[in-house]
Amino acid sequence: MNNLGEKIKFCRKEKGLTLKKLSDMTGLSVGFISNIERNQNSPSVSNLQQICAALSINLMEILQVNSDSSPVVKREERKEIFSSNSDHTKIELLTKGSHKLNSIAITIDGNSDYSDLSWGHDYDEIGIVIKGALEIEVNNEIFNLTEGDSVYLEKFTPHKYRNPLKDPSIVYWFSVKK
Repeated sequence: MNNLGEKIKFCRKEKGLTLKKLSDMTGLSVGFISNIERNQNSPSVSNLQQICAALSINLMEILQVNSDSSPVVKREERKEIFSSNSDHTKIELLTKGSHKLNSIAITIDGNSDYSDLSWGHDYDEIGIVIKGALEIEVNNEIFNLTEGDSVYLEKFTPHKYRNPLKDPSIVYWFSVKK
């Protein structure tokens, strides 16, 4: 099971939820969720987070693709697991196979704004700015991070972020799998 829609459908059914119940829990329409499950719609990161929160699953884990477990991933070998023009983001895996850590690289287009994106994950995570900058709002306080800066977010901490620069920014995110 390597595609996003199949994983969401599997998790929904495993939890005994109907499309209608998941729709009620997320505020997303039944048709939209159905189209995601059939891979006919590409959800935004915000939509994915809503679905993951309702299903009590980790966003990084649902995006994870199981493949070989080589300890090395060259930059050109990274697997792109999500891309959204509306969110101006691209998410790539930093590891292959099954490991105890989730690790992703998020590339954010220049001058992107995530004013509608606010998550409260059920896991702690750390983000490290690798290139560019990141403006992140945590508990209504804004922090400006530049290359080499990091942010630690405890579980259930709402946050939203944006790239304040005109050039793309890259942030690596890490969390422990449940």
